[in-house]
Amino acid sequence: MITLFDVPSTRSGKSIAGIMEKALKQLQYTPGKSKVFIKPNMVDAVGPREAVDTDPAIVSGLILALDALHDIDEFIVGDGSAYFSSIDKNWERLLKQSGYEKMQENLQRNHGIEVKLVNLEDVAREKVPWKFGNLFLPKLCRTCSYINIAKMKTHLHTMVTLSLKNQKGLLTLQDKKNFHLGKKYGTLHESIMELGRAVKPELALIDATRALEGIGPATAPDGQTKVRRLKMCIAGTSMMEVDNAACAVMGIPVQQVTHLHEAPVQLAQGSKPLLPADPPFARPQVEVKMWNIYRHTYETCCTGCQMALSRTFRKIMFVPELRKEFARFQERYPRADLIMGKVEPEMVEKIQASNPTSTLFFFGNCTKDLARTFNGIHIGGCSPDHNTAIDILFSSMKRHPKC
Repeated sequence: MITLFDVPSTRSGKSIAGIMEKALKQLQYTPGKSKVFIKPNMVDAVGPREAVDTDPAIVSGLILALDALHDIDEFIVGDGSAYFSSIDKNWERLLKQSGYEKMQENLQRNHGIEVKLVNLEDVAREKVPWKFGNLFLPKLCRTCSYINIAKMKTHLHTMVTLSLKNQKGLLTLQDKKNFHLGKKYGTLHESIMELGRAVKPELALIDATRALEGIGPATAPDGQTKVRRLKMCIAGTSMMEVDNAACAVMGIPVQQVTHLHEAPVQLAQGSKPLLPADPPFARPQVEVKMWNIYRHTYETCCTGCQMALSRTFRKIMFVPELRKEFARFQERYPRADLIMGKVEPEMVEKIQASNPTSTLFFFGNCTKDLARTFNGIHIGGCSPDHNTAIDILFSSMKRHPKC
């Protein structure tokens, strides 16, 4: 059973608390334990208007509603967000710029509610059996009432990222990589589905107050992503049912989402109708334009390489001397295509045929053979060091002088 409900404003958790109370009553949801662990989607150090992270006002509103309706001893909010979870100072920046630090302060100061913010890279874990052996997942999923709060977004690897995909943040960094590589486990899509069978939240909620369409799951340059103001949320006790409803809202057939299967959707009494957004959400593309670089990120590109590339360009953009060098790089290479992930040569042939004057760059050890085959510039490592990646990008101008 699910409920869809309007959230007219996300100015504060207090303004949302009453709406959340009504939704919880419609679902007849009662936490099974006295401690609550909430897992939002926290992937970038940006504010709520970007529609990248779960809005902290939604999390705050849910906490206030649960506190009002039930006797909760402790609230814990946490995520494992790859790049921002790997280094303490990055995690602190994520909490500050996304608004979660302020949410924590407001709940304590104005409502007397203590909320613990945790980096899931640092929490205790336990062995959990699943189809491919064992995973090490946070003990919080078992010792607390686990609530999953995803953000409604499209995703270049998985078409959508909703509650099932949001659980990938529970994994260790190494297992995030393994999900993409398809060696230790199944494909990315199969692994996401099986993770949903191994661990299930008591409650799944999707924040669609602001949603993201296009080349998600983060903001892409040059208008390749767009924020949609839907001003609503979806909640239920089954991730598959909630995600099916979200796909219907987005206008994306479930059959196009490999990690989902069709599931009947039952609306709770008092729910708003399940209607598609108009127009339907723009679909993601594999090719992402970043200045003069066209990045081709396939599902086999692991989290490690995605983090490394993010670090590479964050450093270039934040260091004035590197920005100047990058301007020369753009002048030298009017178009460069960057291949990430283990793909068949035919895919590269298509890219080369469509853009015969482009320079090919290959990122990560998985692309080493392809770089040799297509006489491209290889940035090695598993995953590449971002400083080395910068050196190779810029030194390539000397090895491949402009004709």
